[in-house]
Amino acid sequence: MRPSIWTDAFVELSPEESVRRIAAEGWRTLEFADKHWRDLDARDNPEAEFAKMRGLFEELGVDVPQMHGPMFNCCGEPEQVRAGTEVALRAINWAAILGVKTFVFHPGSGADIELEANLRRTREQNAETVGTLAEAGRKLGVKIALENLMDGLGGHGRYFGAAPEELLRVVRDTDPDWVGICWDTGHAQIQRLDQPECLRAIGPHLLGTHIADNDGSGDQHLLPFEGKVDWAGVLTALREIGYEGPFNLEVGGALHPIPLAVRGAKVRYARELTEAMVAGQVP
Repeated sequence: MRPSIWTDAFVELSPEESVRRIAAEGWRTLEFADKHWRDLDARDNPEAEFAKMRGLFEELGVDVPQMHGPMFNCCGEPEQVRAGTEVALRAINWAAILGVKTFVFHPGSGADIELEANLRRTREQNAETVGTLAEAGRKLGVKIALENLMDGLGGHGRYFGAAPEELLRVVRDTDPDWVGICWDTGHAQIQRLDQPECLRAIGPHLLGTHIADNDGSGDQHLLPFEGKVDWAGVLTALREIGYEGPFNLEVGGALHPIPLAVRGAKVRYARELTEAMVAGQVP
């Protein structure tokens, strides 16, 4: 596993400045945040901007294996799904230019998926959209990682993808060579899942991680050990399944309240903590 952090650690800054600030605190592996690729996409010549950004990665000696894709409900209204899919396909192209290998994507959910007919339709809609993204990704060398979510999103009760078996079904129904899972420890904590058991079930399909902590009451995006996640169990399971990808922090709740002038100190602490966790020094 490799210690990693998402570029939204300095969400107020430009993509370039955020990457420079993070690299200055010793980080060498990053996830490119949804907000930052959108910043580049909005510029006059985005293709050139993404090429320059990859050059900056090389200049700073950082690896960016993971990028967060756009968030939309692929089980929503057809026009919204079409528009969201077009943006996602555009983002996959940008990911390839950046050298990204894993594109994180949120599954969508229909209503009342407690009912078998609705669950089946939701599963089919996810497979259709994810299959489209995977086909594009396969041509560009970018894999799609479905993120586990949590119930209650978007006004729904049960939300598709909160249970790992739902994600695994979409993986099997699309292309397991190009579709896998990004495990979000914070979402799993809210769902009160047995995370070691879930990770062992996911096994070789695990492509990426979103590492965050909380106390179970909400998605607080805290640093490890600031909440109640069983980090010993999570790390043991990751090692058992042979996961070698980014151990990637997504911790806005821990970092964003810190004044920008001194936030670098906590970003540095986050690196030291993550390095110790990956090395087996804690917990």
